[in-house]
Amino acid sequence: MITEQKAKGRNASRARYLSPDELSIFCEQVALILSSGVALYDGVEALCSNYKGTHYEAAFDSVNQAVKETGALHEALLAAQIFPPYMVQMVKIGEQTGKLDDVLASLSAYYAREQKIKRSVQNAVIYPACLIAMMAVVILVLVVKVLPIFNDVYRSLGAEVSGTASTLMNFGMSVGMVVLILAGVVTVVALVIALLLRTGARDAVLEWLGKLIRPVGRLRTCRVAGRFAINMSMMLASGFPLEEALPLIEGVMEDPKSREKIKACQEAMAAGTSFPDAIAAVDMFDSLHNKMIQIGFMTGRTDSVMAKLSDIYQEQMDEDISHLVSLIEPSMVVVLSIIIGAILLSVMLPMVSIMSSIL
Repeated sequence: MITEQKAKGRNASRARYLSPDELSIFCEQVALILSSGVALYDGVEALCSNYKGTHYEAAFDSVNQAVKETGALHEALLAAQIFPPYMVQMVKIGEQTGKLDDVLASLSAYYAREQKIKRSVQNAVIYPACLIAMMAVVILVLVVKVLPIFNDVYRSLGAEVSGTASTLMNFGMSVGMVVLILAGVVTVVALVIALLLRTGARDAVLEWLGKLIRPVGRLRTCRVAGRFAINMSMMLASGFPLEEALPLIEGVMEDPKSREKIKACQEAMAAGTSFPDAIAAVDMFDSLHNKMIQIGFMTGRTDSVMAKLSDIYQEQMDEDISHLVSLIEPSMVVVLSIIIGAILLSVMLPMVSIMSSIL
């Protein structure tokens, strides 16, 4: 059996996890196995056989073997090292509460949403990146090839270019070079950020991006609140009291600040503060949603309120991503058009000057 410390140590070297799509399918299949009454080890063995011949074959063989030896699915997932810590912890909670099938069904829906968010973010990043690349190529051709040719043509004709036209041409050349430098800087910064997000500095980078770019900060806040809400909903629906649910949720939250908030909430509750007041004091949710939690707590429906809040934050994330994409696309097109238009104008004005002097 692999201890948790050893597994975390090896995870620190960043073994590749399954994609959210693959995780969603795996959770759904295991949930179906459990709900159909098939023994876990028989169902997992049949499921793992589907991965024969793939590059995940060895990992799923270890899952199958660990389930047969220990009977604990979370131990098997931990040993495979292709499942994220959040999923391993949630499966462990599901086994402790006797609601593993419900937890896996919830995880399937959760990772399906994660995949949707991932695709939305990729679309939001890829389109501007393509526009920047196209802008850089067009400007590079204009500055390196087109403008020098026109300069040579003007000199060969022996035509005098007016001071204004000459200034505009020089301005066009300067604008082109500045834009090229900026595009290069943006590309380098984006690559550095992408690399840092794959290291242990991920949380610090995301926090910095959240402060620098407000929509990114909003998305991160919504994601943390939504994850807390869905976990709390599952815990309470499984019969966990609040005092026991909070420490378990603290263990599955990735963001250090969110863990600090949960710890502060636990300390406030230990001092006699009610859960709604304690969670409101740490600013985990918006003020309106804190009122919903207050009402749910009074009526004994806190789990239902938390499930509703999870859906609300998911919808808010989808809307924020769509809004961000809708702002980026036209802005990039306008900037691209203005820059290229300015450079082309700097080429055409000297030509007009020459033609007017000939006429």
